[in-house]
Amino acid sequence: MKMKENSGGKKRDELVSFLDEGFPERVFQTSFLLSLIVIGCSLSYVSFMLTVSVAIGCFISLVLFRVSWWTIQRAVQRKRSQIKGFFLQISVVKYFIVGAMLLAACLFLEIHAVAMAVGLGIVMAVVVMKIVGRLLVDYLNKSIKVPFKKVKS
Repeated sequence: MKMKENSGGKKRDELVSFLDEGFPERVFQTSFLLSLIVIGCSLSYVSFMLTVSVAIGCFISLVLFRVSWWTIQRAVQRKRSQIKGFFLQISVVKYFIVGAMLLAACLFLEIHAVAMAVGLGIVMAVVVMKIVGRLLVDYLNKSIKVPFKKVKS
């Protein structure tokens, strides 16, 4: 883990701030690639509706992540008294649209519930894997003491 110097001269571990500047973009890119892999793997079952179910779930998951991150960015730019109202407005609209998308998909298509749940959980799985990965790397960095030799090149 990188160590940063604060203005007070104290070192601060980056692990404490899971949401560094590039974290949401890395999560989105990883989720997108994982979605493509899962959709590709679902093609091996030769079931069109299974693949469509996974694709719909992945699409909704990625859109919800993007909208949530956009909401957080816009809310931070507002006054403190307006943040709750802004979150409420966006959440109501967001979940109404997602609910309509899920209802339409379930009414007009023969959706596989488990496959859609896999697609809907893609972004959350990536976030959990990234955080657990950072925690494990930090644990290994602290627990394993390897002597460091400077290599001249």
